[in-house]
Amino acid sequence: TLGSRDGPLASRLQRRSAFFTCAVPQKRPQNPMRCAASFVAAVLALLTVATDGARVKKEAFTVNDKVYVDGALFAEGSAIEDNLDCNEHSGTSSFKVCGCGVKVLAYMRTECGLYQRYDTQIGQCDCSTSACEEKTLTSGYSEPFEWKASSFKIVACP
Repeated sequence: TLGSRDGPLASRLQRRSAFFTCAVPQKRPQNPMRCAASFVAAVLALLTVATDGARVKKEAFTVNDKVYVDGALFAEGSAIEDNLDCNEHSGTSSFKVCGCGVKVLAYMRTECGLYQRYDTQIGQCDCSTSACEEKTLTSGYSEPFEWKASSFKIVACP
């Protein structure tokens, strides 16, 4: 039963809480090796979380990395860092991305909201070419039409 100290749930809880039982005084002494192993596992888990957070590195953009919106230069080089993530725009269908360190994701909705096939990537993150990628946002099967992005996201290439 759930309230029983000898039930299957109680035994599972006792096994899973080895670290905490080592830290709390008990009536009978705990196995010191088990306590040490639990402590080491907890410290390693904390270090893993801490190093994952530290691994987020700032991308270094080059002078070749440029983002154009509606024909005008929006950001280039190290200034791209200040414009990463979602940017609102009054509506444009023209984007151009140069360099292999950056790409743009154009969205029909505001706040970079997804909307089926109206989300478009500009920029290939391909360092084997020096060509810029320029796109006019269009959609449609038999008669393509131009659509305007309400927001766009600038993303660093991996």
